[in-house]
Amino acid sequence: MAAPEFVVQAGKVLNPWMLRIAGQLPPWVVLHHVGRRSGKSYETPLVAFAARPDDRVVAVLPLPWGSGTDWARNTMSSGTVRVTRGGAEYEVRDVRLVPAHEAVGWLAPVPSRLLSAVGIEECLVGTLHRA
Repeated sequence: MAAPEFVVQAGKVLNPWMLRIAGQLPPWVVLHHVGRRSGKSYETPLVAFAARPDDRVVAVLPLPWGSGTDWARNTMSSGTVRVTRGGAEYEVRDVRLVPAHEAVGWLAPVPSRLLSAVGIEECLVGTLHRA
């Protein structure tokens, strides 16, 4: 599902302000990614959660507008991205697309209910490592 036009326009205005606080205010993070064609570096504020589906820690990046957004496509193309959260840098490796119902099962109750309530259908997940 593509983002509605008003969301795209609001993002252009709000994202520069969100970038100032996103890396400091969980669950917000700053996603550092590289354009798959341009090679240009980008920073995108978004929500992310950490989860432990087994013996590893994974980052769960909900995709409210689906996997067709530029940041999601860049992330899937590279397979590895950096995120800033709580002032710390992390690397997310082996990024892959999973159905939200799978990722929701790994999350704590509050984020799990939130993702289910807002109708998230897909998430990007990858193993989380300190940078």
